[in-house]
Amino acid sequence: MKRCIGPLSLVLLLAACDTVSEPPDIQVLRESRPIGDAKELAVDVKYDVGQLEITRGADDTLFSLDLEYDRRIYDPRFTFDAGDRASLRLDTNSRRNFGSRSRRDNDLTLRLTDKVPIDLNLTAGVSESRLEMTGLKIRRMRLRGGVGKTEVTFDKPSGQTMSSLDVESGVGELIIHGLGNAQAEQIDLKGGVGHTELDFTGDLGTSRTEATIKVGVGAVRLTIPRDANVEIEAEGSFLSNISAPSFQRDGRNYTHRGEGGATIRIRVQSGIGGVEVELI
Repeated sequence: MKRCIGPLSLVLLLAACDTVSEPPDIQVLRESRPIGDAKELAVDVKYDVGQLEITRGADDTLFSLDLEYDRRIYDPRFTFDAGDRASLRLDTNSRRNFGSRSRRDNDLTLRLTDKVPIDLNLTAGVSESRLEMTGLKIRRMRLRGGVGKTEVTFDKPSGQTMSSLDVESGVGELIIHGLGNAQAEQIDLKGGVGHTELDFTGDLGTSRTEATIKVGVGAVRLTIPRDANVEIEAEGSFLSNISAPSFQRDGRNYTHRGEGGATIRIRVQSGIGGVEVELI
């Protein structure tokens, strides 16, 4: 009996053979810089595939990074500009298409100083990311998620008010813990396909937070301290997709009066996905 191989099967077969026949050529990129004259730091990372960890570094360094990668597939580009407004940029820069990638992906650990304000811009592709922001003076944060899981943690206040948090989740899971400790003034979230959780617990103080949440297909869960004063305004025609059982409802508006000095105002634009709000 004669068997035919279709075009798609042939492409997948060739990709698999290419992956097996070429052993990975693992290289390590290591970079670090002293704090020097830096008064602030801009960080721009574009990360295609792999494991990613960001955490606090040593006292005497502005940053340090360790990147393990397969040189057959990636050609990482790193640049750094010193001075008062220091900046670093890292792009893993894939050479080849996804089908020919090896079984071993990148592994990046980035350690940042807690001495100066940081503007962080991160774009992740297919990755598992753990962003430990505790103690870091994050002034602005922009996060673009692809496929996978991203977990962000603010375990305690850093003394730096975050002026903006701009998040666009992709396919998978995004969890942000301890937003109260970040005391973000402006939050913009675009939910993707999957589960997104924003935890506003922490030291809110007397902060005022303006948040815009757009939900397409996925689900968003908000956890908010009872001490905060909360106002939620629903937009669109899918009001039944907002669950806020502990709130007073008046048409499109949901309110909760807390005993603390912090205020959180949230504007929700909900599509097929749903938004669940819980007071704790």
